[in-house]
Amino acid sequence: MIRYLNTFMAVAQHGTFAAAGDRVGLTQSAVSVQMRKLEEALGLTLFDRSGRTAVLNEAGRRALAHADQIILLYRQMADGVADAELTGTLRAGAIMTSLLGDVVDSMARFRKRFPKVEVQLTPGSSMELLNMVEKQRLDCALIVKPAYPIEGVLNWRSLRREPFVMLTAANERSSDVAALLAGKPFIRYYRHSHGGNLVERFLKRMKYQVTEAMETDSVEAIALLVSRGTGVAIVPRTPALDVLGIKVRELSLGEDTFYRELGLVERTDGASAHLNNDFWRALTAKKPAR
Repeated sequence: MIRYLNTFMAVAQHGTFAAAGDRVGLTQSAVSVQMRKLEEALGLTLFDRSGRTAVLNEAGRRALAHADQIILLYRQMADGVADAELTGTLRAGAIMTSLLGDVVDSMARFRKRFPKVEVQLTPGSSMELLNMVEKQRLDCALIVKPAYPIEGVLNWRSLRREPFVMLTAANERSSDVAALLAGKPFIRYYRHSHGGNLVERFLKRMKYQVTEAMETDSVEAIALLVSRGTGVAIVPRTPALDVLGIKVRELSLGEDTFYRELGLVERTDGASAHLNNDFWRALTAKKPAR
């Protein structure tokens, strides 16, 4: 089929089957046979054969653009391509804490190595992004690992486990988690999210009674509210807060600490599967010393 596409490109460029045959080393009749077979394979008529020249019709003009891309990708596959010359589009998603932390940190490294690769970044919740990967709207996404197994054409790569910590205002002197939960307004991590559900289970297991102040799925918003003295919260420790420069105090939950697992879910059957691996390498590369 690649031979047919090369011949098709030659016909489009030189205007006749005879001239294209001279270009690719075929007789006029051989070119005609290849073009018939290409049209049969695609289920399309590509040429207006009313005159002596091979004039592309509308379907042919559309097919020509795809043929050029297919041949380019084939040559890249056959010859090997330097990182700086690699082309394509990486459609990646990330929960906001990872987008602001891990992805922002890694993207400069990725773009420096692959300057011709277009990157489309989509924020969202873990479940939203997982659904988008499943429906092939994203190639990969950095999310919180779901409770159920990831199987089939999806693959999981674990990045790290993030411990949950208590956040208080930066000037808070007490380190007594139980007393702070009992005496301060509680800003709840959205209980219907995976992480929020872990917080809810922790509170019930420890039999802590809290005074509900508000509830949101944004760890960044929670940290900002805590920094302004609105209350206390229990959230996963994330590098995004340092990136944003939010000043809060973190208290360890000690032996009662629980975790969420963060990682990359990816499709293994997509045209950009190789870029997923390059994105992963950028995410896990060691940061240069400052």
